[in-house]
Amino acid sequence: MRTIFIIFTILILFSCQNKVETKKMRMEIDSLTLKLKLNENNYDSIKIQNGNLKKEIDYWFDREYDGISFTNFGIENPKDFIISSLRKKTELIPLKAVLGGTMRFGNIELLSRKWLISDYNDGHIEGRAIYEYKLNNNGELEFQLIKSITPE
Repeated sequence: MRTIFIIFTILILFSCQNKVETKKMRMEIDSLTLKLKLNENNYDSIKIQNGNLKKEIDYWFDREYDGISFTNFGIENPKDFIISSLRKKTELIPLKAVLGGTMRFGNIELLSRKWLISDYNDGHIEGRAIYEYKLNNNGELEFQLIKSITPE
């Protein structure tokens, strides 16, 4: 009787584990399917929210219009290129870190083919800024601080 109980328990555990793995695999397949459709539908990102996949449209930056100079230069994903380029230039943050912190860019939102807005912080103080950017002839981005808002 104990043997039958142990075998039955093991079978139940394996069937539950398979259902969880099947659900995870289904979510991964759905995620990959949506990623393939991003280019077709001009979506720039997807999010998984409460276990559901959610497509997002980038409201301010249109890859087809605002990103044309980047794609003509051979940059496949202009938005990622711009964001990662700014993240590397922390010297553009107009605040100095305090209490041993390190200033980093947080949220970055592209507003057009010319401007972006970002927040930044070091864990103690924070601010926001609007930057102008342009792609130079070497395929590198040049940024200029337009205006910042810092704590008073």
